[in-house]
Amino acid sequence: MRGVAGFACAALLAVASPGQASEGPGAGPWASDSPEAHGLDGAKLAAAAEQIGRIGGRQGLVIVKDGVIVMERYWSGPYHRADPAHRNVSFSSGKSWGSAMVGVAVQQGLVSVDDPVARHHPPATSGLHPDTTIRHLLTMSSGGTLVAKPSSRRPLRLDESRPAQTAVSDYVRLSEPEPGRPAGYGRTIPPGAMFHYDGVPADHLSDVVAAASGRSSLRFVTEGLLTPLGVENMNYQAEGVDPRGNVRIGGSIELSVRDMARLGQLWLNGGRWGGRQLVDADYVRESVTPSARNPDYGFLWWLNTTGRLPQAPCGMFNASGAFGQYVFVVPEAKLVVATMGFADPQGGAGGPAARLDARIWEALGPALGLAPCRRDAP
Repeated sequence: MRGVAGFACAALLAVASPGQASEGPGAGPWASDSPEAHGLDGAKLAAAAEQIGRIGGRQGLVIVKDGVIVMERYWSGPYHRADPAHRNVSFSSGKSWGSAMVGVAVQQGLVSVDDPVARHHPPATSGLHPDTTIRHLLTMSSGGTLVAKPSSRRPLRLDESRPAQTAVSDYVRLSEPEPGRPAGYGRTIPPGAMFHYDGVPADHLSDVVAAASGRSSLRFVTEGLLTPLGVENMNYQAEGVDPRGNVRIGGSIELSVRDMARLGQLWLNGGRWGGRQLVDADYVRESVTPSARNPDYGFLWWLNTTGRLPQAPCGMFNASGAFGQYVFVVPEAKLVVATMGFADPQGGAGGPAARLDARIWEALGPALGLAPCRRDAP
């Protein structure tokens, strides 16, 4: 896999005043600066980036400190080009974009996290328990549903022909829960009884936002989030938008690493962007607070409360998708790290994708000089 240093792409970036802190680029391009101007060791970061590149399957790495890019690397491979504009498949990291969409709706006064889902999206359609709230969907504690949308499509190899676009997919009603679901899932488990990670119930948040706003959720998220955020290289896969124009929450986004970093910076800013409060500030705070049934999960964001990533700080939180799609946010350091790519589960293009987040932090933690979250230490 060939690597390309990020500053070879500097013509595509604005230049920040040395050491200047900001809340990000607004609707314009990212600014860049040296790591040293922001208290970081450039040589250590470069070594960490090379270590991450050797993990395999990485397309890009963007490190943002004080609202500017201080390190950027890209790699080529069978599934991707060493290009800042290359779009990677989000897989489940798209859930955190879904959380942002709900947060925009909260900011606009359209919904509350404790609204019953049935107020906006009837149980006969959703298959959800009538007592399910928006909070239950955000925290993976709804008890489930058998009304599901299709999963993300894997990336194509660069030498593969893209198949003709098929009709967009809608919900289907399953006769039985998928393998691995707990007993009573989607039938008898009451909301709030347990945490069970599953993107199927979360997809129904899209219908909630559409009903509350009177617009398709694609139009809502575009106008309320993506356009003001200044995303440059992002779209939904065909199966990610249903016939009514509602997007899939569980994934199916294609986007660049730079645009993934914008989501992390938005959360670091407490929902502010370009001088506007896009996402309700209280919602942002609660979204990265441990939920009742899982201390390492908030509102479709993963937390590090218990030190599940021991080399990362305890206050770190992140979006996470299969095969290595991440944006990590460290509020105490005003730091955002985004990395994406595709680690082939069959062993090609970098090998198995299991626990890539831990391996990434084994490289990043020492280079950043941040205190690790070792909950098992005496």
